[in-house]
Amino acid sequence: MLTIVGGTYLELCQEPSWKELYGSGLRAAAALAGNVPNINFHSCVGEDFAATAEFSAAAYGFNAVFERIPKTVQFSYHHPLAQPLIYPASVLVQPKTQLPTISADTILVYGQVEASVKVVGNYVVYDPQNHIPWGETHSTAEHLALVLNRKEAWLISGLEGESDLPKVGATLLASERADVVIIKNGSQGAWVVERSGAQLIPVFKTSSVWSIGSGDIFSAVFAWKWAVERLAASEAAMFASKYTAQFCQNKVLPLSAQPLKLEALQPKAFEQLVYLAGPFFTMAERWLINELRSKLLEFGNRVFSPLHDVGEGPPHQVVEPDLAGIRDADVVLAVATGLDSGTIFEIGFARALEKRVVVLAENTTEHDLTMLIGSDCEITNDFTTAVYQTSW
Repeated sequence: MLTIVGGTYLELCQEPSWKELYGSGLRAAAALAGNVPNINFHSCVGEDFAATAEFSAAAYGFNAVFERIPKTVQFSYHHPLAQPLIYPASVLVQPKTQLPTISADTILVYGQVEASVKVVGNYVVYDPQNHIPWGETHSTAEHLALVLNRKEAWLISGLEGESDLPKVGATLLASERADVVIIKNGSQGAWVVERSGAQLIPVFKTSSVWSIGSGDIFSAVFAWKWAVERLAASEAAMFASKYTAQFCQNKVLPLSAQPLKLEALQPKAFEQLVYLAGPFFTMAERWLINELRSKLLEFGNRVFSPLHDVGEGPPHQVVEPDLAGIRDADVVLAVATGLDSGTIFEIGFARALEKRVVVLAENTTEHDLTMLIGSDCEITNDFTTAVYQTSW
């Protein structure tokens, strides 16, 4: 049996197109349906999507109690790695809905933007997506696990920018009085920190990456394996990483009884240099280069971008610095949409140097990409997948 407390939100994404009612809590309940018996789910939903939420609970086969709020909260993304806009904006400033105190043996609780709740449990997994420390929830747990991403861990620990994530985890163990702290670090895996030490859990390679809700899946599977089945924290986190990769690849819920067999990726021992190739002659092209550069930096890469590091100029002034950037790079990420001649040249130059090349190519045909495919470039038409593949 598992009690899940978390958000039920409408998720919107422009690129690629996505419009579904999930949110952290509803996604977790749907993910574990059939794997964990007797799931009890507590959440909030507006009248506008109450019927849809009730239908989802019935279809997946879990018990649900929905507190009514004026309007269902919406998260709107330009792309899956973008910071979402939250609607209605008033939900961020108005008093939160107070859910009744929830007592159970095993509990998975996600921080919510629209509601607060006090839980009392034996084994509790807390994912503070609203950045509220465990102590401020006034909840209690005999055994507590915190599951956070790097930014959340920095914020709650007060150690913003600290690169030693086990140190951040040890600080949180003490301040939050937790048994285990897990800090997810994007494409570089996740640290499991306990009083006995820290262990790095790898990520698993997939052919595509859908990142919206991936953190929800990690926490859900960890709760299933650690709180319900009582596996060791590191073993539970390994299952969580495998299932998260599976979800990122196929988005299928509920999760299968056993995860797909995927290749484990060890984190790089150095900060790799990415050469970011692509045209930047229009506003749209510059926006894309800027967005890719921003996300690559967030993922811990160094980036050489001709737009930012060389700029525009006459051919004999810009070409040699650009080519030097390719020579120095560990990997090239190239935007081949539009088949810009300069970008195609950069790809060929990089492959001649036996550099690894990831290609983001939208609205192209296989014929257009014959030489790129034949020279073993890694090709995708998806922004998020391109960033992850480059960072792996």
